[in-house]
Amino acid sequence: MTELQQIIETLIDQLLLWIPSQIFVDFPFLSVLLANPNGHFVLAGLVLVVSFICLWISLRVVQALLDKQTKLGSNLSDDPVNLGDSHSSEALSKDGFQFFKRTGEETVQGDDDLALSAIEQEMLAIKQLFADGHILKDVYVAETRRLYGKAKTLRTQLDRS
Repeated sequence: MTELQQIIETLIDQLLLWIPSQIFVDFPFLSVLLANPNGHFVLAGLVLVVSFICLWISLRVVQALLDKQTKLGSNLSDDPVNLGDSHSSEALSKDGFQFFKRTGEETVQGDDDLALSAIEQEMLAIKQLFADGHILKDVYVAETRRLYGKAKTLRTQLDRS
């Protein structure tokens, strides 16, 4: 026998000493397995596989708990896309992009050119989000129509004045 084999067998025997003796009474096939000259290798391999399975299950549970905690406490202040002050959050995509929905209360701006400039900037931001692939075509079309409606309403108010 080589020295490495003796070290491995000694380590396996030390591992088997940690197993409670009641297990050998409850599962008699383990005693038969240990009576075989190579049985302790099989038993050590079985213990190793079961240990790795238990470790894997434990890590998956921890990962699930951390993912749930991360989703509950996620903060989007790192990369916010602010389309205006009168928005409330509606949806959150996988990459952290947040969609906003109007509350209906719009701030009235004194200067009409400033209002049109804000609408233009918002349209450019939506266009860039679509070009970068952060939003779907349907969202892009809906937001563009909403902004067009806002600009049309502003024009109607200007025509009445």
